[in-house]
Amino acid sequence: MCIQKNSSTFAPQIEKRKRQFPVINYYVMLHTLHSNLHTEDVELPFDVPEIFLEDHQVVAVLTGGTESQFVQLVKDKKIDLTQPIYLMVSGHSNSLAASLEILSYIRQHDGIGKVMQDADDTQIKDNSYVSQLTREPSEYVLHSDKPLRLGVVGFPSDWLIASAADYEMVLRNMNIELVDIPIERVTSLGEVDGGIEGANQIYNRLYDIVEEFDLQGVTLRCFDLLTTVKNTGCIALSKLNDEGIPAACEGDIPTLLTMMVCKRLTGEVGFQVNPARIQPDGQILFAHCTLPLKMTTKHELTTHFESGIGVAIHGELPVGEYTLVKLSGDMKRLLAEDVTLERCQYEPNLCRTQVWIKATPALCNYFLSAPIANHHVLILGHHAAKFVRK
Repeated sequence: MCIQKNSSTFAPQIEKRKRQFPVINYYVMLHTLHSNLHTEDVELPFDVPEIFLEDHQVVAVLTGGTESQFVQLVKDKKIDLTQPIYLMVSGHSNSLAASLEILSYIRQHDGIGKVMQDADDTQIKDNSYVSQLTREPSEYVLHSDKPLRLGVVGFPSDWLIASAADYEMVLRNMNIELVDIPIERVTSLGEVDGGIEGANQIYNRLYDIVEEFDLQGVTLRCFDLLTTVKNTGCIALSKLNDEGIPAACEGDIPTLLTMMVCKRLTGEVGFQVNPARIQPDGQILFAHCTLPLKMTTKHELTTHFESGIGVAIHGELPVGEYTLVKLSGDMKRLLAEDVTLERCQYEPNLCRTQVWIKATPALCNYFLSAPIANHHVLILGHHAAKFVRK
């Protein structure tokens, strides 16, 4: 939702601006997005000069789960996609992840967007060079000799505004059939235990669905479980991945397709991740809650980040070589970059498993200027060369 004018969170900052610039309508110039999914307090990550706000479209993306609100701003003609759009981000609350999904949407609609990490970060750079990091995948990479069936349990989450997939095109290009399955097949469990017992009930139900529909992979609209089953799908998806059944969260079809390609070409299980912070020297912080336990050196069970309920996974991964991969929903762009995991961390204002990747400045610029949506897949080992075979 857009933060309202009487929001107590921003009142001191807004009153200060009103005193300094009494003729300027602050809310006409700056749109602020915040999701009810997030229970933590949020605030503007930094101040933007009023003179900049007068002449530019600026959106402060304060939390994840706000992407559909941006689309509504476009529909309401409060945002003009023909003019540059600046997305203010912070290093927490999935702010950056949501901004990358929004930026992908802007680019898909032939617009120009800019992720703004501080008040001086205003220059829109030429991103044509970014195409060197992504390529159109070959038939060898895309096509499976064996027909596959993937389940889509519930529709994709509403905020995945740049992550659509054409079912017929996926079948034609990848030999993969996407099977829609009502989310009620899981939510009919009703309210379960809020700990590991309830998380395992969700796993058992999802595993039964995989068996019943003869699926080789699945993606789950998991946030619907928070208000119905009162637990998360994190454990279920983690266990399925450990068992060799690629499983993605949030109903994200392109990410599930990416996991399938990773498994076929490398045999590796994938960890679905969100970028949380990006530094110009090539340091990128990734975070998410559905980590396959076979990738960890140690782990502990904790609560789901946004809601603070249920069971999620805080795990530590071994330092070393990894590959970051993402296939676009239209199957026209593929990123496969060898990276190095340097350290793990834990902060309460992010998804529970958090890893710092040493990449390159070029990869950082890819995310900040032309990303393939928000979710990416991290696999163990350097395998980028396997994704460029003709």
